[in-house]
Amino acid sequence: MQQIPDLGKNSLDKPDPWARVRGLAWWQLVLSIMPILLLSVGGPIGGAIGTAGLFANLSLARKPFGTPVKLLAMLGVILASYLGYLLVALAYNLLKG
Repeated sequence: MQQIPDLGKNSLDKPDPWARVRGLAWWQLVLSIMPILLLSVGGPIGGAIGTAGLFANLSLARKPFGTPVKLLAMLGVILASYLGYLLVALAYNLLKG
């Protein structure tokens, strides 16, 4: 059985801040970063929703799914992030009056 390396540490046993993105394909990186673009549009609320989408997509990118399933799931997370932000913004505007 193949042993999975600990991606959270480097050779000096220091935490590796880039461990989550190492080894991903370019398209996985692009799809993972897309939700965080909500930060530029939605401020802190958009940033929080975008960060959740970013970590969800990074998690999906590491799953052993086939490429088409992974692609659709990551696109679904992006869509859910943007729709979630729109719903929060709409609710805020309705409550604000």
